[in-house]
Amino acid sequence: MRPLNLTISAFGPYKDKTIIDFTRLGERGLYLITGDTGAGKTTIFDAICFALYGEPSGSSRDPKMFRCKYSEGSVPTFVELVFSYHGKEYRVKRNPEYERPALRGGGTTVQKADAELFFPDGREPVTKTSEVTKEIEKIIGLSKDQFTQIAMIAQGDFMKLLLSDTAERSKIFRQIFMTGRYQRLQDNLKKEANKADSEYKIKAAVAEEYIDQIETRNEEQEDKKKYLECSKLDEIEALFDEIEEADKEDKKVFAKNESDLLKELGELNKAIGIATERQKSEELLNKSKAMLEEAKPELEVAKENYKKAKEDFKKSEPLAIKISALKENLSAYDKLSEIQQNIESGNKNAKAYTKEIEDNKKKILELEKEHSEKKALLIKLSDVSAKKVRADEDLAKVKLKGKNVQDIVVAIRNTYPEEKEELKDLQDDYKKEAEKFEEYQKKYDLKSRLFLDAQAGILAQDLSDGEPCPVCGSTTHPHLAILQDEVPTQKDIDIAKKDAEKQRTVMQKAATRASAKKAEVDKLFDSIIEDIKAYISFEDNEEQQTQNDSLQVESACGENLSVIERILRDTDSISSYKEKREFPEDLIESFNAEFEELKKALKDLNTKIAELKKEAELADSLSKEVPELEKKIKSISEKQNENAVMLKEIETRLKGFAEKEKELKEGLAFSTKKEAQDQVVALELEKKGIDKAYKDSDTSMRNAEKKIQDLEGRIAALSKNLSKGKSEDLSDLEEKKKEVNNKYIENNKALSAVKNRIEDNKELRNKLVSSGNELAKLEHELSIKKIISQTANGNLSGKAKIMLETYIQRSFFDRIIVRANVRFMTMSGGHYELVRRDEDSLKSQTGLELDVIDHYNGGTRNVRTLSGGESFMASLSLALGLSDEIQRSAGGIQLDTMFVDEGFGSLDDATLDQAISSLASLSEGNRLVGIISHVNELKERIDNQLIVTGTQGLGSFIECRAE
Repeated sequence: MRPLNLTISAFGPYKDKTIIDFTRLGERGLYLITGDTGAGKTTIFDAICFALYGEPSGSSRDPKMFRCKYSEGSVPTFVELVFSYHGKEYRVKRNPEYERPALRGGGTTVQKADAELFFPDGREPVTKTSEVTKEIEKIIGLSKDQFTQIAMIAQGDFMKLLLSDTAERSKIFRQIFMTGRYQRLQDNLKKEANKADSEYKIKAAVAEEYIDQIETRNEEQEDKKKYLECSKLDEIEALFDEIEEADKEDKKVFAKNESDLLKELGELNKAIGIATERQKSEELLNKSKAMLEEAKPELEVAKENYKKAKEDFKKSEPLAIKISALKENLSAYDKLSEIQQNIESGNKNAKAYTKEIEDNKKKILELEKEHSEKKALLIKLSDVSAKKVRADEDLAKVKLKGKNVQDIVVAIRNTYPEEKEELKDLQDDYKKEAEKFEEYQKKYDLKSRLFLDAQAGILAQDLSDGEPCPVCGSTTHPHLAILQDEVPTQKDIDIAKKDAEKQRTVMQKAATRASAKKAEVDKLFDSIIEDIKAYISFEDNEEQQTQNDSLQVESACGENLSVIERILRDTDSISSYKEKREFPEDLIESFNAEFEELKKALKDLNTKIAELKKEAELADSLSKEVPELEKKIKSISEKQNENAVMLKEIETRLKGFAEKEKELKEGLAFSTKKEAQDQVVALELEKKGIDKAYKDSDTSMRNAEKKIQDLEGRIAALSKNLSKGKSEDLSDLEEKKKEVNNKYIENNKALSAVKNRIEDNKELRNKLVSSGNELAKLEHELSIKKIISQTANGNLSGKAKIMLETYIQRSFFDRIIVRANVRFMTMSGGHYELVRRDEDSLKSQTGLELDVIDHYNGGTRNVRTLSGGESFMASLSLALGLSDEIQRSAGGIQLDTMFVDEGFGSLDDATLDQAISSLASLSEGNRLVGIISHVNELKERIDNQLIVTGTQGLGSFIECRAE
């Protein structure tokens, strides 16, 4: 990763937008970031780290505090970084959460943290802070913590690594080299061992509980149970066998006792049943005798009541006759009511007919007025259908003329020019092919001539004196022809001839195509001329017909046609454009104008037709409405006559109903039917009471007689049954049954206890056997897991205690020390060398301690004994060694830039030279190393510099000085 351009706005001490162009510092070497304390040197590192990961480079700074206190409210706070990675440029922009002025309404609002990442391939940018951070980690391959350890060594991180003990150094390595997985493995192994131990203890406790639950028969067995162990299954099963054998014997005894007792209880229940029935019969006999004595007086009373009711029953028949007479007269009341209802209904009908007659008079007047108006309008629109027919015919003619004009315009403007262009292309093709043929023919002719010219030379090449010439037959050859260079062979001649003939065929085909297209174009031109003439002739006929049109539709072709006709009749013009096979522009413009006029005429006709269509629809509607109105007027008039007749009939009937009403009222005893009905109801109630009293008294007398007969019969039957014999005393039987039942209950409890003990012990036996087998397996598993956990966690007794994670970290630490010593030996002039303290302690937190070898006196001592300058050299060497190892371990990560933020003030000149040399070695290849420091010697020795200047109240500024 290499930063190319950094933009800082209202961020930290930088009040306004500040841009740092890192490309000016070159691609390799050292550059210095210098300035006063607090001016904002470290803020540059913070800005780069914030742009990438949304966090500052150090842990002591909060992103929410990055807003510059000197900035105006309108200046936004953000950081934008353009960086390259593997040759591709990326741009990331972030802003922290900060308070800014509200855009509307005054006051302030919180600007939420946001981020954008733009890619070099132009794909959609990624937004949201967390998503951008994930994408950055994916591109660079490093998290923020890894990046700050590898590429950005911040203040205070040097001495931390040098002076840490094993525990602190382990935490650092765990974060950097991600050895936490080994620690998690240790913890998981320990958890697994603890889990296995806990599971074993739980299972053992459950088994012990099962042993406690064993049901014994006596104290001897209980003592045996106390000394049982869940792992000794043979002793457990022996006790179960002893208990079960005794329980089975007891079960047989209790089962036989149960059978005998049940038999005895059955016999007792039978005897008790007989005694109980006899006792109930005696009680019922005594009760029946008492009831008989009570029933005799009741019978006498019932007879007296019957006698009295029978005497009253003689009044029932006269009452029935009177009720019948009253009911017969009720129909007369109904007739009177019906007549009164008819009178009321007749009055209502007469009133309704009177109102309807008045309403119909008004309706007839309204309908006659509407009929008169619509009939007049219908007469006015009588010729609209004919007008529409003629307009439709005109429209069809104009459409046809428009199509003809459009066809002509398209042919002149488009079709004919396109055909001419195609003809030109074909003619050009022919010319090209003809030129090619001439070239091929010339080549063939040239080769033929060369071949013939060289024949003599070819023959002479093989002639010698004394041999006859194949041409002339002479045996002497005084003047031999000279053979020319590069003479074509017969094969060359044949190929050239074949190429020429082939090209001739191609040329002839091109000529044929061009000729055919020429004929088509000429034919098209003549066809267009004929279409124009036909159109003019058609327009002349239309002009004459239009003059007789009753609608006076104007011809759309007056002025335009005269121009077209003049052009066509102009002999010079015709010969000119016929010879050129082109149409004059004024002809085309005239047809265009003609087409526009026709379009306007078409629009006007459509408007006219739409109006005529509405009038036709109105006429059609009126032609239906007028007869309907006439029909309605006639119907209402007929209804008026019917209503008058009906009204007269109703008045006549009302007079007759009044006379009948008077007649009926004179012959009735009660004024209303309700009074008559109330009298009938009263008489019926009186008769019903007499009839009911007679019937009830008869029923009561008969019931009393039957009750006495039933009681006498029951007494006789019970007396007969009781005289047959005696039974045992019921109380003695029940006492005996109680004793036997108690014995049965006690026996049943003992039997159930034995059965339950057998079943419970059987279940416990199965559980204990299963638990014993399971405990054996768990014990074996526990012993294995315990040894593995103790090994990984350094807890094996009597062994050197080193945890797995520490063991892995030691290998990283060894490699870091090797890389650190390359620089530390150089910076200390071979005086010092770092070394890991090699000790195997019984303490678990050892193995990452650091010592230093003093080569001047040959001793080894603790790094804490180094002086300030020596400690800085050791710390810097260790930090750079750590950076080298992390990059090597990261694999494939490309970091073209490194930043070091540390003071060099404790170094003397020689040591400072050595430190700078070590840092310069970091920039080998294409790596650029930035150093934050205000040491003057560094300013003199490093040419490329970023100078940060702080001002009171105006923020900080950056100046770039580069070679």
